[in-house]
Amino acid sequence: MSASLPEAFSLEEFIPGNFEAKHEITVKEKKLLFRSVSEDFVFRTPDGAPEASLFAISYMAETEEKYRPVMFLWNGGPGSATSTLQLECFGPWLIETDENGKPRYGLKENPDCLLDQCDLVFVDPAGVGLSRLLNPEKAGKYYSVDGDARSVAFLIIEWLRRHERWNSPIYITGESYGTVRACRVIAELGRSPYSESRMVPGIPVRGVALIGWAAGESNQPLVLSMMPAMAATHWYHMEEKPCGQEEFVNAACDFARKELLPALYEGDSLPEEEKKRCAEKLQEYTGVSQDYFLNTGLQLRSAGDFQKQALPGYTLDLYDARLKTPENETYRILGGDNVPIQVMNGLLLPRLNIQTNRLYYTGNINVNVLFHMDTEDVGEYKRTHMECLADGMERTPGMKLLFASGLYDLCTHAGNTRYMVAHAGLPRDRVTVREYPGGHGVYSTEEGKKAFLSDVRQMLAK
Repeated sequence: MSASLPEAFSLEEFIPGNFEAKHEITVKEKKLLFRSVSEDFVFRTPDGAPEASLFAISYMAETEEKYRPVMFLWNGGPGSATSTLQLECFGPWLIETDENGKPRYGLKENPDCLLDQCDLVFVDPAGVGLSRLLNPEKAGKYYSVDGDARSVAFLIIEWLRRHERWNSPIYITGESYGTVRACRVIAELGRSPYSESRMVPGIPVRGVALIGWAAGESNQPLVLSMMPAMAATHWYHMEEKPCGQEEFVNAACDFARKELLPALYEGDSLPEEEKKRCAEKLQEYTGVSQDYFLNTGLQLRSAGDFQKQALPGYTLDLYDARLKTPENETYRILGGDNVPIQVMNGLLLPRLNIQTNRLYYTGNINVNVLFHMDTEDVGEYKRTHMECLADGMERTPGMKLLFASGLYDLCTHAGNTRYMVAHAGLPRDRVTVREYPGGHGVYSTEEGKKAFLSDVRQMLAK
């Protein structure tokens, strides 16, 4: 392993579980009856010894439709649980918020839940949520790009078997690193005998929602790929706004394409007067001083520089740049109190009749530290994550993709997604690229959440 960690402390005794409960909520002003099934998927060695258990929480509508669509969802990290997706966007119940939009201890019905269109399965990889790595010596197997995706793919196959849903249309939603996992799960479910699991199951995926693309960086300068995020953020913090946000962001991107890109191409041979003019425009569109850009040759050295210089006196949040921390206070990248861990363990698990002495972990940095980011693909069969998507779309002619970016996300920024998709060679008639007024989770604003879920519904309806 690439890193060693202190020996873990635990009060848990692992006992595989399967828990069911019946529920009712109102979706689109209609009552919807459904049941939850929360269960372990235990992976074993050939001689039967347990290695790891992946836990999934499923919500299935009470309907006569036997093979209704089913969506499998996961978050990123590596080492982040699906609690964010469940409590803030997709679940039948959402975490309550105060008048300032901050989460508080409580649950409320989600009137926009997708359960009227498809069943939902929230999957946590080994080490997060209620999923566990049962044999520490197997960390290298499960904490890797391929092992992580392979275990999730086999969970999907086993879920279809357990619930007799072999003919249900399959949809996938992944966020942040979960977009990498989505690409590789699609490959694992495919029929390539040269890489992945070599089990060639050949299970098609009908559609994929990719939130906060993290499966590849473009080779364009950072100042170009971050322009949409920087412009949207600067506009948000302006006291007097010169125009609407969309108009402002479009103007900034036009400047980047038509003026800044040629200037960067010229490099040191760019006339000083033109360099100063571009620096002034950069300040106009990003809030970062022209002196900074004059000193860097019109480049942005890092997202961190923008966080600290776009709004004097504050540090902007990496995951939602609407949020700001005064420079005399400590900026905490992971935020403050972890209300979701309280809500998951104190409210949601009891509601779902999940009876276990395991703690639902909303995140596990140990997974991230131990994770191997290299893939097993070799030689002529080595593919990028985007190429896994392209291959999946070629195998499944009806497969649709939705790329979703939050305009205030400085981590997996919208400009990188724009560029990557534009140069991926994907069949564009089946690809939708959207940007929402939200952060790393595009659903962090009510406006962004409603627009995003509307786009997901359109994907499900096709």
